[in-house]
Amino acid sequence: MDLIRGKGDSVVYTLVDFITHIKGVEYLLSILAIGGFLLLWEILKPSPFRTVLRAGKNDLAYVRQRGYGDLMRNMGKIAAAPFIGLAYLAVLPVGFAAAAVAGGANIIARGFCRMAGKNASFDWRPMEAFFSGKKERGNKKRTRAS
Repeated sequence: MDLIRGKGDSVVYTLVDFITHIKGVEYLLSILAIGGFLLLWEILKPSPFRTVLRAGKNDLAYVRQRGYGDLMRNMGKIAAAPFIGLAYLAVLPVGFAAAAVAGGANIIARGFCRMAGKNASFDWRPMEAFFSGKKERGNKKRTRAS
């Protein structure tokens, strides 16, 4: 059963495929609507595109004055952005695994402390930090006074 069949071989079989397709079309339409509004707004001004041309001329003058070194460095950063994003995506599972190992170690350590009869907390919570410090300070004051 085909829910959507476009000009290509795009066939949607599941609800997730359908929603993904609809969301993609929705985003494209919203970008086109915003761009069309901005274009219409600029056309309806008394001197259309004057500010755009002035800003472009100022930018070119700035680049000519400063040289093309900054421009090429910024273009290099823009070109490197997708690769930095891919590196982030590649390292993300490592961070997840580290967090899972730390959580597992926390659970195991709590279990050993409970077996030993001690109540230990490896999390930082304001109330626990307040009360744990208060007990120690109270005992130290009592020993000094006696």
